[in-house]
Amino acid sequence: MIRASLEELDLGELLKALEANRKSAVVTFQGRIYGRVHLLSGRILYARTEPGPHLGEYLVRLGHLSLEEVQELVERQGRENPGTPLGALALELGLIGEEELREALWAQVLEALATLLGEKEGEILAEPFSEGSQVALPETLDTGAALMEAARRLDEWRRGQVDPDAVFQLVGDPTRHPLTPEAWAVLEQLDGVRRARSVALLSGLPEEEVYHLLYELLARGLIRPSALAPEDPLVLVLAESGVVRRLLLYLLEAHRFRVQLAKDLEMALRLLKERPKGVILQGEKALEAARRIRALPEGRLASLYLVSETPPGLLFRPLRVLHLPRPLRAQEVLKALAPLRGKA
Repeated sequence: MIRASLEELDLGELLKALEANRKSAVVTFQGRIYGRVHLLSGRILYARTEPGPHLGEYLVRLGHLSLEEVQELVERQGRENPGTPLGALALELGLIGEEELREALWAQVLEALATLLGEKEGEILAEPFSEGSQVALPETLDTGAALMEAARRLDEWRRGQVDPDAVFQLVGDPTRHPLTPEAWAVLEQLDGVRRARSVALLSGLPEEEVYHLLYELLARGLIRPSALAPEDPLVLVLAESGVVRRLLLYLLEAHRFRVQLAKDLEMALRLLKERPKGVILQGEKALEAARRIRALPEGRLASLYLVSETPPGLLFRPLRVLHLPRPLRAQEVLKALAPLRGKA
C-alpha cells in the first residue's frame, strides 16, 4: 500500500511506475474531488471522478442508450447483479456492442485522468487490486498512452476556455476553414441561444474540451458572442443517486435549463440563494429536504419535484410537491418543467 500527498508523489508518475512493474492496483485520490483509477497488470481498466460523468451518462450522450435504459440497468444491477459494472451488464444484455462500450469508457477514462492530473492538492492511496473484482473494459488501455492523451488535453484546456454560460453564434462560412471533427461537432450545436455547457453536453465531447474549442473558434473569428441573452430557468437538483444527478444534468442542460447539483441538503439550502425556479428531489430524505426548503423565503416560491415510483403521499401535500415518475423519461421531465419557463 502507498499513501502520499500530491506534494510528495505525482499521480502520473505513480501510474507509470505501476505500469512499468505490471502491477494490479486501485489508486484512489481524495481532495477537492474524489477519483479512482483501476489498473490490471499495469494497464488501465477503469477510471472516474466524483463529481464527474458516469458511464451511463456517456452512453446517453453518445446516443447508445436512452435515459430510461440507463436507469433500468442501474436498478437491475443493484437487484440482480451486484458488483457487475453497468457497461458489462449492458453488453451482456445486448443493449450495446463492444465498440460502443469501448467508446464510452475511453471517453470517461480520459476525462477522469485529465481532471485528476489537473488537481494541485490531495491525498493518493494505492492498494493491491485482485483480478476479477472489477470488469469494465472489453480491452484494457495502455496506461502510458492514456496519460499522454490526458496530459495533452489538460494542456489545451489550460491555454484558454470560455465561460460555460456564454452564448455564441456563427460568423460567416466555417466550411472555408480547416477544422477538426471535434470542432465541427461543436459548431453543429451552435444556434445563437444555447449556452456553452448545453453545447458541450449535446456534442458528446468532454465539457472542458468543448470550452477550449469554443475559445479557439472565437480567437479565429469563426464565432462571436450572441446578441441574445437567453433567460434559461435555473433548476436545483438534490438527488441521492449519482446516476440520477448526472442524467438530469445532461437532459436539462441540453434543453436550455441551467442546472446546479447539490451533493447534500446543506449545500442545496445554500444554493437556494440563487433563487432557482425549480428544485428536483430524489432519495430517502426527500421529505426532510422539502420541509427545510419550504421553510426558507427563497424556497417558498420554487416548484418542488419528487422523483419516485409513486406520487407523493399525504405528508408531502402541504409542501406542494409535484411528481416526476421513476424511471425518468425525457419527455415527461421536460413537460413537467415546461411551466418554469414562464414563471416569474
